[in-house]
Amino acid sequence: MPDRASRPGPAAFRGLAQLLALDLLLMAVLIGGMAALTALGLRLPGHLLQDLELSLPLIALIVVGAPLGEELVFRGWLSGRPGHVGASLAILAAAVLGWAALLLLPGARGAFALLALAVIGTIAAAILLWRKRRRPPMALFARHARWFYLFSALAFASVHLANFTEGNAAILLPLTLPQFLLGLILGYARVTFGLWAGILLHALHNTLFISLVLAGAG
Repeated sequence: MPDRASRPGPAAFRGLAQLLALDLLLMAVLIGGMAALTALGLRLPGHLLQDLELSLPLIALIVVGAPLGEELVFRGWLSGRPGHVGASLAILAAAVLGWAALLLLPGARGAFALLALAVIGTIAAAILLWRKRRRPPMALFARHARWFYLFSALAFASVHLANFTEGNAAILLPLTLPQFLLGLILGYARVTFGLWAGILLHALHNTLFISLVLAGAG
């Protein structure tokens, strides 16, 4: 666990290019394996993308919104630095309370509560980041960095079980192997180069694969 991620620069972008190449290689192997199993008669569970119309707002959500939100939630805290961990908790708490308010309060009141909590969470995260900006990784993270790293990838993969429209977790879990491997790559990028690197790499990954989906649909 480095004390700080390296700054953006030529070396960081070369590292990201190598990680993107590794990502594409792994995904090509996995997709080829799934295609071979399908050709042999294996029926894969239904997926949300099969029934969704890929409108411009949905594509923007997949390419921009998902990488930004998922990196903040699953890897924003992975540096182990107090400011990053505190900011992630503040954003997560605001998001949970905001969605609860949206569900429990009628109409405009719920929307206003969601917006207010989002603003409060963002301000709290910014204050924590500023006040603890010079703190090194916490001792607990430094000692158990590998387990936090694996946990973030497992959590990231497990959330994607919701993308399937049928089947139970025991059957679907192996199908999240692409997300688990991607989570390992993104976690390494986040710790080594910074959160911006994980967001950029995630966005490039989603852009390439949504382009394949659009090309296939066309």
